[in-house]
Amino acid sequence: MFSGSTYDEKFRAFDSKTGAIVWEYALPAAGYTNPCTYEVDGRQFVTIACGAARVSVKSGDQFVTFSL
Repeated sequence: MFSGSTYDEKFRAFDSKTGAIVWEYALPAAGYTNPCTYEVDGRQFVTIACGAARVSVKSGDQFVTFSL
């Protein structure tokens, strides 16, 4: 399971059975959106949009994509 909706600007993967963090990445800005997964030529990817229009957080306008 992936989550990026945090104020600490981290994108994390969790073990769906235990809830333990199994991976995390420091985003260029907070990811206030649901991540998206998709497949291209048999390879799976997960993408998250980074940035927000809130005064109290770092702004940004990037998409960050990882291959799985």
